[in-house]
Amino acid sequence: MDRVGYMGIPGSFSEIAAEELLKQEGLEGAELVPLVCAQRILDALRDGSVGYGVLGVRNSTAGPVSEFVRAFEEVDYELLGEYVLPIHHCLFRKPGMDLTQLREVATHPQALRQTDHTRAARWPQLAEREIEDTAIGAEWLAKGELPETTAVICSIKAGTSWGLELIAENIEDSAENRTTFWLLRLKSQG
Repeated sequence: MDRVGYMGIPGSFSEIAAEELLKQEGLEGAELVPLVCAQRILDALRDGSVGYGVLGVRNSTAGPVSEFVRAFEEVDYELLGEYVLPIHHCLFRKPGMDLTQLREVATHPQALRQTDHTRAARWPQLAEREIEDTAIGAEWLAKGELPETTAVICSIKAGTSWGLELIAENIEDSAENRTTFWLLRLKSQG
């Protein structure tokens, strides 16, 4: 069975894109492996623990995904498929937390850039905390690994699956916010 590494964890936008890319490319039986970041996908491709990777490569609002660019800029890979996913960010908090008690917002750097103007207008008091993945923020907040005074930006799926309380939906700065994801594999070195 084929194994496909993807950025993020279950509930992430990358998981949604990976599922769509596998259908699109006829790989529905492949096992999805959450590897969180581009470098871990590259490492897994190199050591053969996955045969394919699904990575976010650019966003219509925030531009190129820097972690993809850094990890893959000198890598010889084959592009197998492309999928453009509409990205709708949500802001969540720990259930019962009062909005006035929130001090920071934690999420992936791309999500911070995609929601910059909306956050500045609606929640200017929230300091930014960059973390590896939007869905990980939901998990960490639910498990108490982030202070309860933290809000997280993630997908509706991630926030609700971790039992968090929705503050606001569709907080992306552009209604046309989209991320392009690629399905790729390393080219043979032979």
